[in-house]
Amino acid sequence: MRVQLSTAEGAALAELRYTNEGSGSFRWVPDRFRVTVEWPDDAAVPAFRLELPAGWRALPDGERSWIVFPSGRPTLPVELRVRALQGERARTIAAVTLPVAFCGRNRFDPERHRLPWANRIEELGEVEPEPRHFRATFRWALAPGALFRGLYRDVVGLRRRPDGSVEGGLCTGLSRSALAQALGRLDPGAAVRDMVLVLHGRQLSDRALLAGLPWFLFPSPRRAYRAFVRDLLERGWSDRCYDVNVPRPWRRDVVRALLGQGHTVVPYAFCQRAAERAHVWVYDPNLPDRPEATVVAFDLQRDRYDYPPLGVDGARTTVVAVPLDAYLRGRTAVLASLGNLLLRAAERVPRRGVVPLLVAAASILAALVLAGFRRRESGRRRSGRSSNARWLALRGASRSAAAGAAWASRR
Repeated sequence: MRVQLSTAEGAALAELRYTNEGSGSFRWVPDRFRVTVEWPDDAAVPAFRLELPAGWRALPDGERSWIVFPSGRPTLPVELRVRALQGERARTIAAVTLPVAFCGRNRFDPERHRLPWANRIEELGEVEPEPRHFRATFRWALAPGALFRGLYRDVVGLRRRPDGSVEGGLCTGLSRSALAQALGRLDPGAAVRDMVLVLHGRQLSDRALLAGLPWFLFPSPRRAYRAFVRDLLERGWSDRCYDVNVPRPWRRDVVRALLGQGHTVVPYAFCQRAAERAHVWVYDPNLPDRPEATVVAFDLQRDRYDYPPLGVDGARTTVVAVPLDAYLRGRTAVLASLGNLLLRAAERVPRRGVVPLLVAAASILAALVLAGFRRRESGRRRSGRSSNARWLALRGASRSAAAGAAWASRR
């Protein structure tokens, strides 16, 4: 006895796809298929019953055949069971794992929406931010002149050192500008190259830092994958970028890693064929002409990931998935200003005086984060939508706000 899967027209069924490709919403392709039980001719034929996943339907198509109509999002693996009825008892005589592919695409198309430059000094030339870029990036900052000359200039720029090596990069600005342009979120009158510098600098904004802080403090590549998929399921598009190779917070070298690691890419498609594994295709401004190589592999069971172009350590780094809104609307830089003053002060303080300085600065940053959250929480209570669980999580998160500020300067 065996169970045969075929299309409604009788051809062998190679794969069932739950996808939004070619459409604005997810659907099953094909939308129906046939299940047939092949039973030995010389054996007594019992009555059969087909057990399906929740929400699926089947119509009999003969004594041992059904037309099945899949429905809803798949939970992998997807199984069908054939049960033989003998009197009042039923026993499973076959269990079939269906060949299901759960795949989707974002509105971003790397062929159409990539920018005209790769993240290389040969294409962009040397990039030095100007005061007009800083003014377009932030409306308000503490000691703006010091921030511009210090942390902002450290983060925004692409320069060739005297020894010929290259310092800096604009992966965040290139990735987020390309995504914003694809989604129609860029000002049509804005110069794209200027917007690259503006959005790259916005990683120092308070909105971007606070949006990234929970991802940094509670690292989970699996959560980043699911956030992208959830966006596509609920809206049909996603405005998230992935920051890959971000160090996990418990590493001893976390501060050094934050300053020297991290890379921003745009996820635009995913495919999952097993419960424990998934793949996400990304636009990488470092490798815009190699889409076959820029694939993030997620180990959903162990909560790890791999990105071969960077050779990431999935056990010591994570993926941050902050939406574009935090960059488009982030126009203040209080946290980065304080972090910049802290870094400059630390350069002038004897080593034994640095620790008290760090503790004091961390306390100030935590107080700012906590005050901002309390204002939001007060508004929620007035509207009857208090969220105690989130409050407790972010109260603990605020204690590490200084680490979140340092995270922005990694790229």
